[in-house]
Amino acid sequence: MRPDRRGLESYLRCVNEEMQTAKLASEVWLRSAPAQVVVENDHFVRSLVRSGLPPGDPDRDPDGLDAIAADPVVLREQYWRRVVRAKPVAVHFGAADHDDLDDYFTVAAERSTRATLERARTTTGPGSPADLLLRSIDLLAAKKGSSPSEACRDAMRLLATAWPELVERARPAPEAATPTVESVLAAFHDDLRAGHLGKGPAAGRAGAHDGPVDARLTRVEVGELARLYLLARLCFTDEEVHLAQRLARHPRLRYALLATHLRLVAESSATAVRLVADWGTTRVLLPFTEAFVNRAGYASPVIDLAPNPKLITVLCNNVLPAVAGELIGRNADEDALDAEVLAAGVQAAARRGVFAVTIGLFGETERRDVASLSGFSRRVCPAATPFAAFCRQWLPYYFDRCPGASARREPSRPDAPETSISRASPPCRTC
Repeated sequence: MRPDRRGLESYLRCVNEEMQTAKLASEVWLRSAPAQVVVENDHFVRSLVRSGLPPGDPDRDPDGLDAIAADPVVLREQYWRRVVRAKPVAVHFGAADHDDLDDYFTVAAERSTRATLERARTTTGPGSPADLLLRSIDLLAAKKGSSPSEACRDAMRLLATAWPELVERARPAPEAATPTVESVLAAFHDDLRAGHLGKGPAAGRAGAHDGPVDARLTRVEVGELARLYLLARLCFTDEEVHLAQRLARHPRLRYALLATHLRLVAESSATAVRLVADWGTTRVLLPFTEAFVNRAGYASPVIDLAPNPKLITVLCNNVLPAVAGELIGRNADEDALDAEVLAAGVQAAARRGVFAVTIGLFGETERRDVASLSGFSRRVCPAATPFAAFCRQWLPYYFDRCPGASARREPSRPDAPETSISRASPPCRTC
């Protein structure tokens, strides 16, 4: 990849050691970049990740991993030793500060669709922006017969498109006061109820708008709204989450997760060295902190990569319920887990939207307790495609290869991601 200095500078202004992700920069720090800059930064990161996240070479044994993986006890010890050496950096970048590796293998029960909705209905203030959006989600779910998660994705797609027009209508004159998010979302709900949105490709599409497109809400309302539209990604049933919790205790699956993560770090080490040499700074590795961190930090030229154990929890919360869904679709439980189901689960997680992210574009105002909202960025995690391909390739391989396991077939080097076969469940309507 040819170094794009301006692209890196733009990215680091918006996402850096302090703000870490575009989502945190907006929803926590209230320093969202403009929508177009978010798009440009995503394009930059996607290009960077394509060159820095290798697919994994079946003929390579990076970092002597085969010898480590030959013994599950050694594999676990090596993984934990590498985590502990860099844990302060990993914790800074989102990992929990656990004292035991087992604690990272967790699936949170409150991430099911039902639990998320129940929490929203009991904690959201009546008439607040989140309450109005929830009413719109309920309306779409009832109209289309879709799941709450699908309805949330529909609502956010329509709202993101119609936002400039809705704000303009709520602010009839340039000299008028900046509208509240409540008034904008109330108009959105009325339009949905009247059937004015979502009838076709052009429905609800705003034209050119030269004026400001921001509306105001309190900082408390920012948190409520951001927690609610997370529903779009929390698409799993209670049954899927409960089975995923049992899968997270599955010894062979734990082995496969650890081995795959170590392989990802090992395969990435050479490309990390090349990237730093090309760009002249270890800060070019910041987009990869979800998977691995640099033990020496990002002000040092030294490269010493270590797994970020946060990734194990991310996979448990987002991929294992999808794997559980594949088992449930086969009327099976965790005892029936095999490499084929595991590959299908990774594929299903991507298809069901767990890597899709909605970000409200929040900013600060002259008042400390009030924020602005200028629209929404609906995006897929820039690393989703290569990362999902890596997992689909190596998780099944290591699951089959786990020493002492009675595999159904002789383990072999995995097929390339594009040739792997899986029995995937039917896609949901909005993915």
